[in-house]
Amino acid sequence: MTSKTKVPANYLLPVVLLSLVLLLALSACQSTQVPEATPTETAIPTKPAPTSTPTSLPSPTPTLAPLKVSVDAVLPAELQAAVKLPSGTAAAENKKEADIAIETVSNILEYAYQDNWVYVLVAPFFTVEDDVSLSELRTMLTDPLEEGKNQAPVIKVFSSDVSTIQYLLKLKNPTSSFHLIDEPQTVPLEETDSDYWMILPFDKLQPEWKVLSIDGKSPLDDNFDPRAYALTLPYGVRLLNQKADPAAEILDSLVLESNYQPDHLTSLIMTGVTAMARDTAYEMEMEGVLYPGTFIRESMRAADLTHISNEVSFFEDCRFPDPDYLGFLFCSNPEYIDLLVDLGADIIELTGNHNNDVRALYKVDSVPFTLDLYQQNEIQWYAGGTDLSSSQAALKIEHNGNKLAFIGCNSYGPEMAWATEENSGAAPCQDFAWMKEAIFNLKQEGYLPIVTLQFQEDYLPNATKVAIQDFRPLAEAGAVIVNGSQSHVAKAMEFYAGAFVHYGLGNLFFDQPGFYITYDSFMQKHFFYQGKHINTQLLTLTLEDTAKPRFMTPEERAKFLQDIFSVSQDLRRIP
Repeated sequence: MTSKTKVPANYLLPVVLLSLVLLLALSACQSTQVPEATPTETAIPTKPAPTSTPTSLPSPTPTLAPLKVSVDAVLPAELQAAVKLPSGTAAAENKKEADIAIETVSNILEYAYQDNWVYVLVAPFFTVEDDVSLSELRTMLTDPLEEGKNQAPVIKVFSSDVSTIQYLLKLKNPTSSFHLIDEPQTVPLEETDSDYWMILPFDKLQPEWKVLSIDGKSPLDDNFDPRAYALTLPYGVRLLNQKADPAAEILDSLVLESNYQPDHLTSLIMTGVTAMARDTAYEMEMEGVLYPGTFIRESMRAADLTHISNEVSFFEDCRFPDPDYLGFLFCSNPEYIDLLVDLGADIIELTGNHNNDVRALYKVDSVPFTLDLYQQNEIQWYAGGTDLSSSQAALKIEHNGNKLAFIGCNSYGPEMAWATEENSGAAPCQDFAWMKEAIFNLKQEGYLPIVTLQFQEDYLPNATKVAIQDFRPLAEAGAVIVNGSQSHVAKAMEFYAGAFVHYGLGNLFFDQPGFYITYDSFMQKHFFYQGKHINTQLLTLTLEDTAKPRFMTPEERAKFLQDIFSVSQDLRRIP
């Protein structure tokens, strides 16, 4: 008999329920299946559910903050106004938050770029004083004026420069001696008739002002060092934030142009009569050809351009000079050209009335030989030539961007000295009409005309009425300098119609026995900057041994200037 195990009811119930659930699930799965298509049926394709493909978004680029630039308040207003912030930069409210600073230069810091802003101390042109010390200048600006004592000149500055000048001179409380004026485009000529001095930006300099050196230094000095000058403000561009990495074009955009650029400046020395004959030539034979230039050589060489008015032509068969010769027909030994070369002569003026003396003495035209000698030594010339046309041609020179044109003529004669259509000689002045036209045309071409005249001679320092009547119209025509090259004595000078007019410089190399006053003379040193005539210095000479000029002592110079300035004042009363 088989025995059976009895299953409890409470156990079977869950099993049954589970089975039912499984059967229902299986049935549901079968009902959702799509039946296979038979050959007589077309299967309807099922459209797949749309799927979304994620779009790739660009990675966010961080926005760079602009570099902050600060500008030092001590910088001149003109320099600050020149700051143009390039793209990628912004103005900083103060230096603490800045990445780049445009500031005054400190010698212990490094700069991406630096330059200098230069001022000049000036006085009216007809001022005898040449130099002041820095301590004297500070005293003028800080000490109160006292009645009954010698009054220091009032010093004026443009209001836009006051902060900078106070910084440079370390002035805290300037008194009423320190006068501020609004800046005009130019400083009128009549302003310089007053007693006051000024401190000007270098690029505002004009010929009517005399530049005073400070402790013996001036921006017009040869080999001027701005770092050693009291009125130089060094400025530069400095990176304050070491993490900042400005592009090169940003730094280039922040470079500010200086108002003193030596490569835009031209200096020109001009001299009076040279005649290497008679006693002057005798001393050259005895002491050496270079002897006359002993004391002035370095100064003449240092100028960018050096002018000499050589009145006497060279001649190979010229006789040995006689110091006691009383005649007036001269020639020069060709070896004497070495003196002109040694002095650095660049420009020879040929207006002299002795240029054709060789023709009178020896019946030989020595002008072509003389011109060939100049050409061999790379010396240019003007106001004379082998015919009329060449003698009237202007000599045009460009230096450091300054365009100068030299033109001259002989008014005095004698007639044999004048060039003609067929013969050599100096350009005759005639009625000056051709010269006025030439001056006008040169101005139209952008040149600064410099005019020199061999005029009627006299031995007084005053300007004659005839000279005034002929010199002034040339200034009115547009010349910037008008010089009388004929005079054996130093004569009066003036500013007229915007030109510097000097009626006679006196001798450079020539003896004048019996006329003691002719031992004192001028060399002029003119300065041109960015296409303008900006200043004239008067160098004062006196003659030793009838052949060797030297610079005057301070005492000699003061008296000489006082005498010439006194007769020059008379010209202001002549309309």
